[in-house]
Formats: sequence, structure tokens, C-alpha cells
Amino acid sequence: MSDETPGPDLERWLDALAGIGEAVGGDAPVTALVDRVARTACDLLGYDFCAVFLPADPPTKALTIVGSHGLSADYVAKVNAERPILLDVRGTEEAPTSIAFRTGDVVTLEDIDTAPGIGPWGGVAHEQGYRALISVPLRRAGVVVGALNGYHARPHRFDAVEVGLVSTLATQVAVALGTAQLRLRERHTIAELRRAEEVHGLLTATALRGEGLAGVAGALAELLARPVLVEDVYGNPLADVDWVAGVPDTAADVTLDGEVVARVRVATEGTLSGLDRRALDHACVVTALELLRARTAAEVEQRLRGSLVADLLSTDGADLDALLQRARRLGWDLSGAQALLCVRGTASSTGDATSSDRMLAGADRIASTVRPRPLVATHRGDLVLLVAPETAVGRHRGAREIARRLLDALAADGLGPVTACVAPATPAEELPALFRTVRGALDLAADTGDTDLIDLRDVAIDHLLLRLDDPQRLRDFARTVLGEAIDYDRAHASQLLRTARVLLDRDLDRRAAADVLHLHPNTVAQRMRRLEALTGLRLGRPRDLLQLQSALTVARIAGLG
Repeated sequence: MSDETPGPDLERWLDALAGIGEAVGGDAPVTALVDRVARTACDLLGYDFCAVFLPADPPTKALTIVGSHGLSADYVAKVNAERPILLDVRGTEEAPTSIAFRTGDVVTLEDIDTAPGIGPWGGVAHEQGYRALISVPLRRAGVVVGALNGYHARPHRFDAVEVGLVSTLATQVAVALGTAQLRLRERHTIAELRRAEEVHGLLTATALRGEGLAGVAGALAELLARPVLVEDVYGNPLADVDWVAGVPDTAADVTLDGEVVARVRVATEGTLSGLDRRALDHACVVTALELLRARTAAEVEQRLRGSLVADLLSTDGADLDALLQRARRLGWDLSGAQALLCVRGTASSTGDATSSDRMLAGADRIASTVRPRPLVATHRGDLVLLVAPETAVGRHRGAREIARRLLDALAADGLGPVTACVAPATPAEELPALFRTVRGALDLAADTGDTDLIDLRDVAIDHLLLRLDDPQRLRDFARTVLGEAIDYDRAHASQLLRTARVLLDRDLDRRAAADVLHLHPNTVAQRMRRLEALTGLRLGRPRDLLQLQSALTVARIAGLG
């Protein structure tokens, strides 16, 4: 050892190594341990400052300062951010610390100013204020894991004794550093296990308490401290906490019986940590349980509602009181008059169970927004709603407004074409007969292929026709009565049938009909004479008038003319 190097005695070395070992056994962070190593090297070997280098996190191929003594925190941060020790350069561009790390050999420079081939790192040396350096690789289990650098502000010769002492210190430092990193990983593992237990406990408790999807979303948002959204496969929100549309997110599928039934979304700019991802996956499992519970309850309720509606629409009146009591137990008061609304789509005629379920779900969503809530069920392939006359839908009231909203919602879900038929409010004992009328109207309209709303406002002789189980016979009847007039309207765009309907609605008052049609009363009279000539009917004869009105009703519902 040269005269410039102080000669540390054995006691100082043992005390220093014992201090490092004691630090490893404590709870101090790794950075504090590395700083202590650097300070010990300066104290034992007389360096002006010292630094410990470790590889940066992938994919960066560089060494950064993780602990030091004699260097300011600002300087260390600047070097790490702007000028780390690069490991993928060679020749004069390669720094001494990189050579030591790459080769596993001790590298010394007695005077940087006189050393040949100094690369760009020479400017860093002058800026840092050192003339001599020693870089010793840190080995653990035969693998170089870092480097210990000692610096002198003046030129210095590193003899064999000093190199041996620094190498010994580096060996102990590598062991201590590995132990500290292992303890850090253990603490992280323990923390993750505790966190995982917290995740499991909170989400499991949520499931056991039956808090529903809102409870799952709330628990996950609390665990991750992030907004959460639970949505169905069609993108409809089921529950959320502080969710804002359009934010970046990570999503996970919720599956039941191998089928995706929902998604859970967590707002995040990047990827979730492993533990957070496990929390999301666990939340999906609990969400699946909640959806299964809700599905089971819904299926039971649907069976009860379907059975009740089927009995109501087929009763002969003898068991009516018992049926009304059943309805009350399920939450519906049907003692007063009820409007009947039936909906039929293409899925109903083809037996598509999935589409039928989606139509029922859509009707349930509409029904949940109105008071009193309509009774909704499927019966004989059609969607059936019993609506109280005082039912309110926003500012509007009644079954007709519900029918319009339902048709719009089903069309938006891609379930068209759909036909709805609204019948007037009637006492419960008259529902079976009214249902036959409504089904007759739907049977007639089945071939039109359009989304339509049929409103049976008044009880008339036409409704008796609609109770027939043979819609083709009704179409033949309308064609027999009105066929030539229908063909004439198509050929001449004369609107004879529409004029007749308006005239009948205005009690055969030509002037009133002319006002509605924006025509002269003589034009209305001319059209009716043309209609009479084509059909052989006379509007002045009650029998012919009844036949015309019935044929017009059938033609309108069946989409003729």
C-alpha cells in the first residue's frame, strides 16, 4: 500500500463489516444499506467519495448509482437520468465501470488526465472532480451483479494490498446486498400475501352478504382506488363507481358456463400490477356468482309471472279470486281494469329462445321505469304486458306510450321487425276474450314485415273477427270486399281506402272528412262513388257499411292496400 493510503487495522475492518451485517438484519431499505457501504469504503480506504452501481431495470442496458457517499443527491439523480454507465459500448467509448462489470476484473486508473484513450466519460470525471478511480466488480455466486467504485480527487496509485482490501470489502458487500434484496423480496411477498388475503376477504364478504353488482364494484374500487364499471355483453352499464366514459381502462370478461356474460372495467393509464390483476380476476368470479344468483332469481320470477299470466288469460272466471290473490302476493294488484299489450317479433314465430329472452329483458327494463309497474311475461310465444290505466311514463300515461318506448328499445337492440298491439283497459275476467282478439290482430299483421303498433281503441264488431284462428280467411275476406279498390289505389295513387276510413271515423260527414284530408267535399263524394262502383257496396245500406268497416279494419292490420 502506498503512503497515501491509510492502513486500516483489523479491528476497524471487523467493526465495519459487523456494522454492515447488522444493517442487513434490520428493516432499513436497500438504498440505506448501499449508502452505508459507500461510507464505510471511504472511511476504511480514504476515498474522497464512493459509489455503488447496479444494473438498471430492463430494457435499459446501463449501470446506475444506487448508493453513494460524498456525492449530492441532485448530482446522482442527474447522472442516472442523463449519463448512466452504458453497457453496450466498446473501445474508448466504454467506461471503466462497464469494463469491470463486463469482464469481472478490477479496473484502476491512477490519473485520468494522463491515461491514454479517454472517452466521453472523461468529461464526467472532470465534472465530478476525481483524478483516480478503482472499480471492483460485485460477485454473488460467481455472477457479477454490480460494481463498487472508489474515487480520489488527486492522482493515486492502487497497490496490490489496497486492491485486495477493496476486493474483500466488495465480496462482503455483494453478500450483504444479496441478503438485503432477498429480505426486501420477502417483505414484498408478505405484503402481497396480506394484500391478496385482504382482496379475498373483502370480495368474499361482499358475495356472502349478497350486496349485488353494486357491492362488487364498490369493493373493487376501494381495493384498487380506481373507478370501476360492470357492464353486460351489449355494453349496458350494470353498476359503476366514479366511472367516466372514454377513460383508458383494463377489462376482464365475466363468464358463466363458458359464455361471456359481462365485463368488469378498471380505469388505468397503464397495465395493472400482478396483485391488482388478481383482484380484478377475483372480482370477475364474484360478479359471475352475483349474476348467477340474479339469473336464478329472475328465472324463478319469470316462471311465476308466466304461470300467473297464462292462468289469467285462460281462466273461465271460476278461479279469478284465487288468481288475483296470487298476483297480490307477487306484488301486482289486478283487481281493477287492465290494459293489455302484446308484442310479437320474428323471433317469436321462429322459436328463437335467445331473442325471446332479450325481448323479455327489454320489456323488464321499460317496466322498471314506470309506476305502477306492469306485469310482464311471455305467453304462447308472445310478450304480454298488463298495464294499469293510470300507469305513468314520464309526462305521458298509458299502455300506448309504453308500447312505443318498447318498440324503439327493441329496434335499437336489433330485434326488429316487431309488432305491438294495445287493447283497451278491461276487467280481469274479460282478459281471455281480449287476448284472443289481440292475437288475431297479431296473426293478421305477421306477414307485413314491418315494425308496427296496432291500437284497438274501441270494442266493435271488428274485434269479433280478430278472434278467428284463421288469419288467411280474414285476409281473403278483406281481399274479396276491397280487392278491386286496393288495386285501383295502387294503380292511380287515389287513396280510396284512406278516404273511406276517415269518412267512417267522422260519422260519414263529408265536410269533416274533407277538412282532415285537405280536400273539397265534392272530391270526397267522388272518391266514395268510385269506391262503391269498384266494391259493389252502398254506404247508405247498414249491412254494406258494416261489411266495409270490418274489411277496412282487417286490411289495415294485415297491411293490405
